[in-house]
Amino acid sequence: MDSSNPPRKACDLCYTRKLKCDGHQPRCSNCVTYARECTHAAAPRRKKPKVQRHSATQKPDNPSAPRSQYHAMHRAKRIGEKPVRREAEAQVAAGYQAADDYGHDEAIGSGAMKLPPLQEAMALVGIFLRTCNSVLPLFHTDTLLRMVGKCYALRPRQRDPVVWAAINVVFALASQHMPSASIEDGVFQHQTSRTAEYYLSKAQSVMATVMQSETRLLNIQTLLGMVMVLQTSRDRTPSLMLISATMRLVHKLGLHDRSASAHLDPVARRQHARVFWIAYILDKDLSLRAQIPSIQADDDIDIDLPCSSPVTPEDNDHTAGTVVMTDGKASMNYFLARIQLANIKGRIYTYLYSRRALNQSPLDRITARQGISLALDEWRASIPLHFSAAVITQITKNPANLGFSVVLHASSLQCMMLLSQAQGMDEQWVTGVQNYSRGVTSALQLPPCWEILVQEARAFMLLFQEVWAGAWFRWIAACPYASAAMLLAANNLLDVRHSKVDLDMGLVDAALVWLDEIMVELASDAMRRFRGICMEAVRTVKQRRAVYALA
Repeated sequence: MDSSNPPRKACDLCYTRKLKCDGHQPRCSNCVTYARECTHAAAPRRKKPKVQRHSATQKPDNPSAPRSQYHAMHRAKRIGEKPVRREAEAQVAAGYQAADDYGHDEAIGSGAMKLPPLQEAMALVGIFLRTCNSVLPLFHTDTLLRMVGKCYALRPRQRDPVVWAAINVVFALASQHMPSASIEDGVFQHQTSRTAEYYLSKAQSVMATVMQSETRLLNIQTLLGMVMVLQTSRDRTPSLMLISATMRLVHKLGLHDRSASAHLDPVARRQHARVFWIAYILDKDLSLRAQIPSIQADDDIDIDLPCSSPVTPEDNDHTAGTVVMTDGKASMNYFLARIQLANIKGRIYTYLYSRRALNQSPLDRITARQGISLALDEWRASIPLHFSAAVITQITKNPANLGFSVVLHASSLQCMMLLSQAQGMDEQWVTGVQNYSRGVTSALQLPPCWEILVQEARAFMLLFQEVWAGAWFRWIAACPYASAAMLLAANNLLDVRHSKVDLDMGLVDAALVWLDEIMVELASDAMRRFRGICMEAVRTVKQRRAVYALA
């Protein structure tokens, strides 16, 4: 036997993936996880002589790879509009560009962890940094770029499945938020044919490894990125299941407890907190939308809210989460606003749907509602005027800013309508509008602050129509948008001659057209009834206006 090549104990899968093989028979644990045959047929790698190894680092198979990688990193820096540390650029410039072929949908297995060409990848990373990550800072910019560089420096068989999944999640989020035409630096002249679902499916193919391997911050970031993509789909079940499992890993790593990250440096400690708050936002958002309890209890949180102050003199990532107008005259901490609104959503769920609240006395429920309404009013007052739904479309046409503004104001309006019991799914409210439209009742019972509610609904519908075409937030904003249409229809019934009746009728008509398109994908008896009541209200308003015109 050749003593230079002793028999190895690791199976082929563990050997090629560089995993720890436990040697269990007939299949080791990793082969069971990946549903692979446990074989020992692969030939061992031969070590290169020193001279050859040195030569290989000096002359890679593709001599133009380092230069193309270096330029790609610079493009990502410009597109992402974030400063990049020199070591991140050097990592990619020194890397070996593996010959990936990402054009074939093959089963994910050993050696199949391929990635798109580096230039396309860095353009997607740049879009992710400029859009999604700029308002919800899931990744630290420099850390992400270094991770991408290191991954591209390895051949597909050598890559860490968790890192590979994280990069595909970044690609999925970038594809989701990519404008239809992106021409910055000539990197993208048209939208890539690969969709967010395509990249997400790649990441999901190794989800078992992401969830079952050693819990690191990257595992949680990857899972949260998946939830961020899944929450935009019509079916909320996958995102609900995944956020529940992810929150358990959040607790396992102690992201909700400041003592668990006390040993970290300030930048890493801040990123741990950011990841927790993103998980918190997703948990509370999905909880209220699905009307099920959230996982995170507010009483168990022991970390500070994010701030925009630098934590070190060299800190170049402290403004993540802050949105600044193009002219620089106004800014808003979008990330903090979403966290505060998520807290209010949690309180609304408790007030409306929890068994404990339903067992409270009427006086206690009134007190709880007043407290939540006050908190929501204070939150709305904290939003700068430039970022209000009524003004933002007049100031910016940036699709990314407008899209995230739609999500913010859809959530705010939804909270207002739920507290006012004037939401499109509220049976008592919908029936009241129907009876008033038919003349069954002589008065429509209005919630408190009706005029403010109508103004917010009108402003949101104008904002939604500005950017809704092909938008990723369609299913997130669908219920608030439809409910806003019924609010305006009810307001027109109350006064067919108010100053903005023509505008409101146009908005309601547009919403009905949009609702017809939605019902092609999701038709239900409740939606048909809702649409019928809105159309009946529109006809009644037109009839009353015709009578007034003849008078």
